[in-house]
Amino acid sequence: MSLTAGLKTEYAGLWKAATEHPFISELGNGSLPAEKFRRYFLQDYVFVNDLVKAAGIAVAKAPDLALARPVEEFLHAILGAEDALFVDAFKTLGVPESEYRNVEPLPTTAAFGNFLVRLAYEGSFREICCAMYVTEGVYLNWGERLRGAGADPAAGGSALGEFYQGWIDLHTEEVLGEIVRFLGGVTDGAEPVESDRIGTVFQRALRYEVAFWEMSYSEGTRGESWP
Repeated sequence: MSLTAGLKTEYAGLWKAATEHPFISELGNGSLPAEKFRRYFLQDYVFVNDLVKAAGIAVAKAPDLALARPVEEFLHAILGAEDALFVDAFKTLGVPESEYRNVEPLPTTAAFGNFLVRLAYEGSFREICCAMYVTEGVYLNWGERLRGAGADPAAGGSALGEFYQGWIDLHTEEVLGEIVRFLGGVTDGAEPVESDRIGTVFQRALRYEVAFWEMSYSEGTRGESWP
């Protein structure tokens, strides 16, 4: 069994909480209230800034160009197409530029971002890849699961049904599969002496993913402390 498969088994409850949260279920059936998605999306936009910093540091710490290139390509996608997607999405959600350019992170968002950036500065290339494997792997998992289940948000009658469908499609194999496999492969290559530290990073990143859903789902009243 690979290291990542073993960690998913060890932390199966957390993995399920991160990939099958009610927020995700409501996104898939179209019943997710617009204000909940709006809150989530604004905070995700803030978080992505820290993800970019971590990915940039990972590129600098990569042992060689072959390992740096996939992360650099991922970083390029975030800075280009994904940033443009956020801007277009904010128009759909009715969020003015003055709001999304100045949005303040909620405590969970700040804590998650601080964890990721500090790990990037202080940790190894493999540890950064492990954290990113969680952030991207969780999204690939629920995106593929919803697609496989035939999720049709528009059928739920939400005015944002088509938009929700686009968000699901953005987190499927065609978009995230390659980078998640790469990050998983780097993580799985850990030496025995690294495994405890990798396990800690995996668990903490996964707890933050669960807390992020809770924060978005509960009007900022839950998931705001260190998970």
